[in-house]
Amino acid sequence: MVIRSGFLLRCVQRHKPPKHRHLQRSAKIGNRQDAFKSAASAVPPRGQNDSESREFRAIRDAAQEADWKRLGVLLGAHDEILGSIVARWPDLSIEQMNPHERKRAQEQFRTTTQICVATEAAGEGINLQFCHLMINYDMPWNPTRLEQRLGRIHRIGQTRECYAFNFVATESEDGEQIVEGRILHRLLEKLEQMKVALDNRVFDVIGEVLSLNDVNLPEMLRDAAVDPGRLDDYLDQIDNIDPNKLKEYEEATGIALARSHVDFSGFQRQNLEVEERRLMPRYVEAHFIEAAKRIGLRVEPRADGLWRIEHVLADLRSDRLNSAKKLGKAEQAYRKVAFHKEVLERDEHIDAVLLGPGHALYAALDERLNEQLASVAGSQAVFLDPLAASPYRLHFYEIAIKGQDSHGHDVPLHGEVVAVRDDAGVLQMVPADCLLDLASHPQPPANIEPVAHDHAAAFVKSDYQLERRNRCHQDRKHFASIVREYLTKSFEARIRRAQNRYMELMGELGTRPEYKLAADEAKKYIDDLERTRKERLAGLQRLEIARTGPIRHLATALVLSPTGDVERQMGRLGREHDVDLRIRKERTAEDIVIARLIADGFPKDQIERVGHLKVGFDIRAHRISDPATGQIEVRRIEVKGYSRGNNIQMTTNEWYKAQQLAATYWLAVVWDPLETANELVLIQNPAERLDHAKREITVAKMFEIPAQAIIPSR
Repeated sequence: MVIRSGFLLRCVQRHKPPKHRHLQRSAKIGNRQDAFKSAASAVPPRGQNDSESREFRAIRDAAQEADWKRLGVLLGAHDEILGSIVARWPDLSIEQMNPHERKRAQEQFRTTTQICVATEAAGEGINLQFCHLMINYDMPWNPTRLEQRLGRIHRIGQTRECYAFNFVATESEDGEQIVEGRILHRLLEKLEQMKVALDNRVFDVIGEVLSLNDVNLPEMLRDAAVDPGRLDDYLDQIDNIDPNKLKEYEEATGIALARSHVDFSGFQRQNLEVEERRLMPRYVEAHFIEAAKRIGLRVEPRADGLWRIEHVLADLRSDRLNSAKKLGKAEQAYRKVAFHKEVLERDEHIDAVLLGPGHALYAALDERLNEQLASVAGSQAVFLDPLAASPYRLHFYEIAIKGQDSHGHDVPLHGEVVAVRDDAGVLQMVPADCLLDLASHPQPPANIEPVAHDHAAAFVKSDYQLERRNRCHQDRKHFASIVREYLTKSFEARIRRAQNRYMELMGELGTRPEYKLAADEAKKYIDDLERTRKERLAGLQRLEIARTGPIRHLATALVLSPTGDVERQMGRLGREHDVDLRIRKERTAEDIVIARLIADGFPKDQIERVGHLKVGFDIRAHRISDPATGQIEVRRIEVKGYSRGNNIQMTTNEWYKAQQLAATYWLAVVWDPLETANELVLIQNPAERLDHAKREITVAKMFEIPAQAIIPSR
């Protein structure tokens, strides 16, 4: 490909390393400010004959292919370049921002504007995964900067293909070559050629590749500007870059070793658990709406199903709030508020604000609510368990495990809210979110006798917290051993390489006295490496520390069984009243489902019973569906073992979990599980397929589904 005036590199990324291809340019760029003005103005219309219009028509076509109608970010390295761009738009201005102002500008970019223009300051520290088009108007000389820039949009949470346009001019308007552009052009072409050898990592490792090949790009560009006559030497140096040196270095320094320690099967399982335990938007929304009522914040429903807040109370925008110091102040109003992230993906709701933990308003409201409820901390409330044969208590505690970093600073290792079920003195650890399946008692006792909970606290400390501490300790020891092994090999390789460099310089010193300064610097570098190695290895011992933190009592729930009017309100639930028989049915039904999963090809060791964890389903099964990519198929199955013809009940938590996990959630109904002629019915995505048939039983916090609606998925 012959490129006269410059080139445009396109990076395509879809949750994998970028692909690259060049877009030919047939016309010259006048100056880069004029060029970008054309691009940012949605490109001159077809039919104009000026070269600049033809030039950026190619960009427009590529941008349309990228579907960039929503958002684009332009990065320039220097204020003066940014000023030249902004000067062409009278509505824009340049101003320095503190962290809170940057966050506010980021939110404005997401909701109301199409283009963000920024200096290198936006190259790190902000998350722009809602944006998928980036224009590097001014290419950085430091390759690490380019990595950081691309990381703003190509990161966890990105759901679309990412496009990056890197502007490089190799020839000025009057035909003179631009040395900087020629070198960058050759480098990016070389990266395109090396991507297979680099396992498609390219921009993730560009800095390391250049360093290992003794290519100092900033220094090369500076020297070329002073002595352009050596341009061919610099281009040859770029051409001679060997990508295999990266693999050799990774093997020598233990990076490959560190990767070998990664338990990918365990990692996949942890990912599944994280997805399952993610805070459900329904609970976030319900909490916010109820908290707003208590605090006096008016939140109104909109016709489109979202919410609006016309006026945020001054008390929630106070500088004295701890949340304001961490997250900034809330806005005065929010015209469109959503709690479900999926809503923001629709074009009509791109201007909606997502509320949840981490948002300034949500945090301010939560802080005020905690202040208001401080007096009731540690007290009791009464709930109803429709399946309980006798009353019991639930004691809730907050526990912590603490450790140290390599510098000796205290760091939290684990924090959790736990619950202890107390059946007349018989204690049992239960998931804290079991409270979600219990309804507030419609007629609670007028007076509740206070109850001692020290025995439950001691049970948590001696049993669960200690077990958690031991697990954290083992995890930290394992982590420290891997890091120690990696650091030992890494420093050995780096010191050996530095020593070889030092010996080469000392060998030349006899005939080249001017090498003395370089030799002294090389010796100093060796000393620094050895000192750093000693400090880093010594700090690893601190990483193994794990100790129990305080236990704080949060509250106690008195849980009563249904009686009288409550039973009549609940209606006929159709479940076995004989507890032992019900347990036998459920266990047998699970066995039947597991046998079906094995018959369907799921490995036996990848099928788990998780009902006791109260995660909203009973069985988790997964398997590799695509060995080439490592993609997995997962099924989360809620099992119901019922007598034929009875209506099916799902708890509120199970139903909400089905909505959250959608197609990976299955309902398995086993009719007459204890009979020889039992029948298994599997329904994928029941929240969608059975939504029309469900009936909510509010007092029991359950959803009932008629037996005739239980039809197997096709």
